[in-house]
Order: sequence, then structure tokens, then C-alpha cells
Amino acid sequence: LMTLFAFENINAQNIREAFRGVKDSVVVIRTVQKEPSRQSQERGFVSLEGVGSGVLISSDGKVLTAAHVVQSADSVAVQFTDDEVISARVISSARFADVALLQLDRMPDKVTVAALGDSNKTEVGDEVFVVGAPLGLSHSLSVGFIGAKRISRQRMGSFRNAEFLQTDAAINMGNSGGPMFNMKGEVVGIVSNMLSRSG
Repeated sequence: LMTLFAFENINAQNIREAFRGVKDSVVVIRTVQKEPSRQSQERGFVSLEGVGSGVLISSDGKVLTAAHVVQSADSVAVQFTDDEVISARVISSARFADVALLQLDRMPDKVTVAALGDSNKTEVGDEVFVVGAPLGLSHSLSVGFIGAKRISRQRMGSFRNAEFLQTDAAINMGNSGGPMFNMKGEVVGIVSNMLSRSG
């Protein structure tokens, strides 16, 4: 019992330290999409706001997120841990893998850049953690394990031959585009889909 308690205590400290090291690189993505009004009494366009997550991966202002978070957005803003908000634009997108690269219009006052890891070295059973804005609650942490590595050979929406890391870390609306970290604090995945019985 003492050994198990000691292991759990060390593990919790490792996760705490890893989270502290990366949390300032994780951002909230806020989007606005203009659509024609569907109300018969209203004419013109309405603005639909969206929220997702992302991660700063370079010191020149590149942010990695999920393609579906920004693909139909008319404007994109990136919010940092100190609540500083900076406009950004999509410079690259791979819908088949559901990843997009944003470029900030300017650099924030303080910069914490996440390290990219090698997802090919990630194995089933590895402990991982996800940081993002589930339900709009920024910089929330969830911890889990890699449950499977899957190649989607069947067409799942627009996904074709993309590799997915399956995890039991809690993921909710708003986590999309957020980073999945290994225990070294390296980004090994970007949150794309949440599968549930309800769809």
C-alpha cells in the first residue's frame, strides 16, 4: 500500500510539473463565422461565434489547431493565458488529417513555445494529457492513456488514411484543436474527434 501511494504521489507530481511547463503555450481559438440569417424577419448576415483550442509551436507566432475549428471562420483570434488576444490567419490546412496552421498577426508579450514530439514513438499504454478549453473553460487538464493507434482507411467525413491516437483522457466541446502531450511535455497529437454513443 505504501509503495502504491508513493507511486501515485510521484506520478501526480510529474503531471503537475509537466502541465506547468506547457500551459502557457496552450491557447484558446475564438472564431467568428458570418452566415445568412435564417429568420424571415431579419435580412443580412448573423455572426456565429465558435471556440476551440490550439498550441503555440514556434517563436515566430505559428499556432497548431484542428482544421475543423477554423475552416469556415471569417475571423480568427487567439487568446493566451494572460487573456491577451491576438488576431491570426490560416496559412495551411490539411482537412484529411484535421490539422491547420495559423500565423499570429503579432507576437504576444510573453512567449512559451511547445516542443513537438514524435507521435510514431507513442505506444499503446503511454500516459498522456490534454490541455484545452472544454466547454469554454480555458486551460483545463485531463489525463489518460493511449488506448489504440488507428489508421482510418474508411472515409470518416473528410478523413482518409489519417492516423489517430485513441485516448481515454476526458475531451469535450472546445477541446478540439488542443494539444495532446506526452509526459515529457511534447505535443504528440491534436484533438480532433470525440466519439460517443450519442454521436
